[in-house]
Amino acid sequence: MFAQRLDGPTEASEKKRVLFTLVFLGSGGIERSVCNVLAGLNPKRFATKMFFHHQPHPTSQSDRIPKHTKVVWGTEAFFYQRKMLPRFFWRLIQEARDADVIVAGQEGRAALLACLAGKLLGKPVVGMIHFDWGAFSREQPRRQLWGLRLLYPRMSRIVACGHDSAKAFQALVPVRPEQLHVIPNFVDGDKVRAAGDAPLPDWAGPIYQKPVVIAVGRLEHQKAFDVLIRSHALMREKGSDHNLLILGEGSLDAELKALVKSLGVESSVFMPGFVPNPHALMRRAAVFAMSSRFEGLPMVLLEALALGCPVVSTDCPSGPAELLEHGKHGLMAPMEDPQALADALGRVVGDDEFRQDLAGRAHRRAEELSAERALNAWESLLSSV
Repeated sequence: MFAQRLDGPTEASEKKRVLFTLVFLGSGGIERSVCNVLAGLNPKRFATKMFFHHQPHPTSQSDRIPKHTKVVWGTEAFFYQRKMLPRFFWRLIQEARDADVIVAGQEGRAALLACLAGKLLGKPVVGMIHFDWGAFSREQPRRQLWGLRLLYPRMSRIVACGHDSAKAFQALVPVRPEQLHVIPNFVDGDKVRAAGDAPLPDWAGPIYQKPVVIAVGRLEHQKAFDVLIRSHALMREKGSDHNLLILGEGSLDAELKALVKSLGVESSVFMPGFVPNPHALMRRAAVFAMSSRFEGLPMVLLEALALGCPVVSTDCPSGPAELLEHGKHGLMAPMEDPQALADALGRVVGDDEFRQDLAGRAHRRAEELSAERALNAWESLLSSV
């Protein structure tokens, strides 16, 4: 678990009051990274509150938010409608009055309302950057990039999740060097490994009778699961008797399942949707596959390393190369190249000795990625704003 830092003020009146904002509590890496920061901040020094635009859905994993963090939201509704924006903003203003610092936990709507609230109340705002915006902006409406260039230079501090993401952001948005900080994403390794030790769900038993290539993420264009499915089909054609397990939900669910059928691999590709504990499945997989077209500093890749899962990733902008040190701790393949990805995955699945070596490299890399160092940086930044 996160080590507890006991230094600093202990009286409640001396605590720094920090309000984090997110649109909703989803299962993605953004939400997990924000919850990890909340869980790791020293409660003797910081009084934390989380503001969601929407009420957390009953199926959301609200237990990820530490008990010492108060949770509030702007509307009881679970889904967004534009007419709700004034209500979100009014509720945010009410909550932000008591805060010393507002942290926009994600880009987009959360950053917009946090920035407006900070300006109106005279409160400092810290923005978080989770993506490589050089790649991400090419897939987004132009207004997203305009919003980025309008809002973030007006924030007190900006925290990028990795060095490559920071460089991409700085190339697009005119911010002062002293505004932009790099605090890498991190995971609670003990907690991830404890979840990995849980038994497999009953439905997964038959799948794991063969070596499993596992992938986790939203079923969206960014994650390039279409490339991964084509790689799986190429591996099967070469005689690799394994299964592909993709965990996640998204708008491309039907399209990806149609691709599976068209390639004739329905008997070896499994897409069960959202799974509450993916770590038990990841820990027992032969290899973790990341086929993304762009990332930031992907939380799920950090989790795979913490579990000692051999990793194969595309060399996408940005994050995987930074985490894997350009192939030192896992295999890397070019983006949009099903054959290259298939070759890398096939090498791991088919070579027990090499697979064990990669698992050891993953463990060692996870030990190098210190959560304590990142949390100390967060505490220093929040104290100085």
